[in-house]
This record gives sequence, structure tokens and C-alpha cells, in this order.
Amino acid sequence: MMLQTMRDNAQSWVAKVIVGVIVLIFALTGWESISRFTSDAETAAEVNGQAISKLELEQAVALQKRQLIQQLQQMGNQFDPSMIDDAFLRTSVLDGLIERAVLLQGAEEAGFQISDQMIDQLILSTPDFQVDGKFDANRFDVVIRNMGMPSRMAFRDLVRQQLMITQYRNGYEATAFATPQERQQLVALENQTRDFAVIDIPVGDVNAEVSDEEIEAFYNENASQFMTPEQVVLETLTLKRASFFDQAQVDEQAVEEMYQREIGNLAEQRRASHILVEVADDDAAAKEKIESAAARIAAGEDFATVAADVSDDTGSSRDGGDLGYIVKGSFDDAFDEALFALQPGEVSAPVRSSYGYHLIKLTDLKAPEVPTLESMREELVQELKVEQVERSFVEASQELANLAHEAPDLAEPAAALGLTVETLGPVERLGGDGLAANPKVMNAAFSDDVLKNGFNSELIELDADTVAVVRVKEHLEPAQRPLADVSAEIREQLAYNKAEQAAAERAEALAEELREQASDADAVAERLAAQWQVHEAASRAESDIEPALLRQVFALPKPSAEQPVYASLKKPAGGYWLVSLRGVATAEDVQSAAGSPDQYALFVAGQSGEQDFAAAQQQLRTEADIERH
Repeated sequence: MMLQTMRDNAQSWVAKVIVGVIVLIFALTGWESISRFTSDAETAAEVNGQAISKLELEQAVALQKRQLIQQLQQMGNQFDPSMIDDAFLRTSVLDGLIERAVLLQGAEEAGFQISDQMIDQLILSTPDFQVDGKFDANRFDVVIRNMGMPSRMAFRDLVRQQLMITQYRNGYEATAFATPQERQQLVALENQTRDFAVIDIPVGDVNAEVSDEEIEAFYNENASQFMTPEQVVLETLTLKRASFFDQAQVDEQAVEEMYQREIGNLAEQRRASHILVEVADDDAAAKEKIESAAARIAAGEDFATVAADVSDDTGSSRDGGDLGYIVKGSFDDAFDEALFALQPGEVSAPVRSSYGYHLIKLTDLKAPEVPTLESMREELVQELKVEQVERSFVEASQELANLAHEAPDLAEPAAALGLTVETLGPVERLGGDGLAANPKVMNAAFSDDVLKNGFNSELIELDADTVAVVRVKEHLEPAQRPLADVSAEIREQLAYNKAEQAAAERAEALAEELREQASDADAVAERLAAQWQVHEAASRAESDIEPALLRQVFALPKPSAEQPVYASLKKPAGGYWLVSLRGVATAEDVQSAAGSPDQYALFVAGQSGEQDFAAAQQQLRTEADIERH
């Protein structure tokens, strides 16, 4: 993983420029809306007197929101775009625009410039602007229009800005370097291995004594932890597509009419064979060849034999020209007209189609099998009901939406549509069972219009067959839970804390004994009725050792030759490790490994360059005069 990070940071500045532009153009980061084509718009912010217009901000916010929605919808179709916090998004995007303006001004003040030739070369070599490997001006115009660019000049200005910022960044990152000592330190650290042993000290008895005074004190000191969640009691109206099936009525005439339409679509099938002579440059020669084939057949030669010998349709000629069963409309009009005029066994005269000249033979005729009305009745009735239900469901959904929008509660919509108002809750913002498990419902319930203003919600599409409307019947604000209700919970938590503290004290006491050589390692293991688990030459990337243990072991100081380093280390899930660090080593051949020193040096230089640029960026922000409007 470290070497991969080194490779990622060891790219040339030219590569970074190109990647930066490609990311800008094709990843659509939201920066394409900032190319200063709205100078007379209202101002959202100013950076050292340079305006960022509100129009620029709104364009960038809209694009960022669209990208965010696309990404979140990939996580599941339950996502509701209205769940995005527009105020937070707008603040975040404005911060990005300000940051970009600061960097661009810094690059200009530092004297960085981008030539027109460099922009031209990047545009000409961008694959998305090419057709068949060559730059295409029409393709270029289409792509930048789809990106929201008003003109080629606006796009070029944007590319120039991005290149300026990238060049400014690389002025720091590409000039950073690593000293031999820095590189050697990284080599030693990355290739270090450690010998250690560990004993697990679990949390002890979790039934420790906890007094009522302790519980009350903890409750008073942490009152905010013991609040009831904000909840709502909802009234709901649900409209289901399935409920309209019982109301659907189908008369016999409609069934008969649909039956006639269905059987009218049944087509006669004809099995055909053909001989095809394709027309190249000489129509007369092709016609002469097909007439010669027709003469051979008329003289008594087998059609299949002639097809194998003459036909240019290699797919069918191996099978005597057989095309299988065909319904009308499978080929062009001339072919169809000739085929459907034949009697079984008959061969047509030469027929000219868009493919060439044909001889067509009708080898079999299959009349359509017409099912009886009774055999199709159930299917036809169901299809007619589905059509009715679809219309009724759409009409009722629209009526529900209109009534809910106009009515002061859900009683009127319920009466008009014959629905029942149901009560749901109390439920928290995170939802619950039934309708409350749907994020769209909970998002609507806690929206300002429904929660604060007391309106009915908009129509909520729960799935393709179900819609609903909700309103808040009761809003339950967070309230302090009584001590009596949480006493058992606090007692359990304090008892565990005491047990955890006891484990910490025991682990540290044992580590101290070992440091002072009051006990040896074997005696400690015997007292704990455990064994030291030994790990030799463990690296930082060891896969069979818990990462939290490995990370803490590599943070311990190097042991002396006389005595290991002993420590008590906390386990993430509770309890402690008693550790004996016995040795630290670095692979002797690491410095001679092919390519390693260069990679390590590049990594250190890359990290140093990033830190230099971050410091310069921070200084620009600190010195900039930034006004938000």
C-alpha cells in the first residue's frame, strides 16, 4: 500500500496538468460555471475585489446537486433528492469558488502564464473532441454545449484558469526534494519488523457495585444524553393501484372487440427458400446470372442444388437456400409481394430487391392457429381491467394530490376518494415500521411545510403501484427522560466503565511489574492462566494480526538489548493487551533493492511538496480580503 502511494505521488507535473484538465472537463466538478461571463449579476462574494456572481454560484450549486443526486441514487431507488440540505450545499460550493479565486490570483501574482499554443494542443489531443482519432470541430462544439459552455472562448478561458492553478500547485510540488537522510528514515521505517509477544486481558466482572448517588451524579452531568428523540404522530392516506381491480367492470362487447384485434394480428407463416445474386457494378450481368439459374430450375434441376452453386447468400445456400418461416413484412416489399403470391412448390420469376436479384420458392405454408374466445377470455378480461385500473389510478392519484393541496386536513380527501385516514407513530426522523420505513415519507413528515406549517404533504410515490399523503397530527419535541426510566441503563454503563477501568489498572500494574523486573514474563502468564502469543519479524502490513494492536506496537519505543519494552494497550472492543516488545529490525538488503531508493525519495518529495503547497494556500487565504454577501 505504501509503494502504491509512492507511485501515485511520483507523477510528472505535465501528467498532473493533463489529469487536472481532464478531471475539470469530464468529471464535472462544478467549476465549469465560474468562467466570468456574468459580470453584471448580483454578487455572492468578493475575493480581493474580484466578484463571484450569484448566477455563477447558482450554476455551480445546480451542477453539484445533480452530480450528488446521481451518486446517491446509485445506492438505491429510495433516495429522495429533497433530502439534500441546499443551504449547506450552497455554502460548500461558495467555499470552493472562493478557494479557486484565491488560487488563481496567487498564480497570476506569481507570474505564471499559459500560452494559447498549450491550450490548443490540449484541446486537439483530448479524445472526447475527436472523431476517428482526429479533432472534430463539430464534436468539440457539441461536447462543450452539453457541459453548459456558452462559447468556445469561455471554454478556453476555463482551461486557461485550470492550467494556471495546476501550474502554480506544481511549482511547489515538482520542485520539492528529499534529502538522503529523509529517504533513509522512510526506508528504515517502512521496512522495519518487530518481535513481540502479547497476552489478552479482557474486561472483568461487569456486575460491579454502583451506588444510587453515582447514578444520579452521572445523570446530572450528562443530562443531554438522556433526552427523548424528536417524534411525530402522522395521519396518512394511502392509495394503491390494486384496490381498483375490484371496481373494474368489463362488458362482453369489449372482450369480443379485443379478441378480434388479437386474432387479427395472427399472421400466416410461409417457409421460403431463395437464390440471391448480388448486384455489384454490373446490373445486367447479375440479371443474366439469375435468369440462367431460373432456366436450370425450369429444365428440372433441383432448386437446392442450384442455390448451393449460384446463391451469394452464404448463410442460406448451404441449406439449399432455406430461409425458414417468414411472416409478411420480414423483407422488403418486392420480396414479400412475390413470396405471398406463390403456391406451395412454386418458384417465382426473378425479383429485384435492395439486396439484388432473387429466385424465391415457397416450400411450406402454415396457417395461423386461431384460439377460441373462451380459451383467451381470462387473459383478455385481465388486460382490459389493467387498462381501466391504470386510468383510474392515475386519475385518483391526481385528484388526491389536488385535494390534499387545497384541504386543511385529510378528512376531505379521504371522504372524496373513499379512503381511510390511518394514524402512524410516534416515529423518529430515522423512521420506523410500515410507511415510516420509507425515507420519502419521513423526509416529507419532517419538512418545514408539513412539520412547522401544518400543511398536508405533496403526493408521495412510494413505489410504482402506491402513493400516499401525510400530515403531522402531533409533534413531540425532545424532552428530558426521568431518572427512573434511565437508571438501569446508567447502572449498566457505569458498571462496565468500572470493569474496564479495573482491566486498565490490572494491565498497567502488570506492565509496571515487568518493567521493574519484580516479576518475569512466565510468572505473569502463569498468574493470568494464559500464554504469551509470540509474533516474530512482524511487518506493518501483517495481515494475521489485528490492525489496532499492530499500530500501537509500532508506536512503542525501541527496546534495549537488556530488557524488552512492556506496555498495556487498549483494545478497541474493550479490554487490554499486555505487550512485550522484544526486538526491532530493518531488512539489511532494503537499500540494494532495485528501484527502491528512487521510489522512497519520490514519495518523501511528493509529501513535502504537498505540505509546501498547503502552506502557501493557507497563506493566500489568510492574506486575502474575502467578503461574502
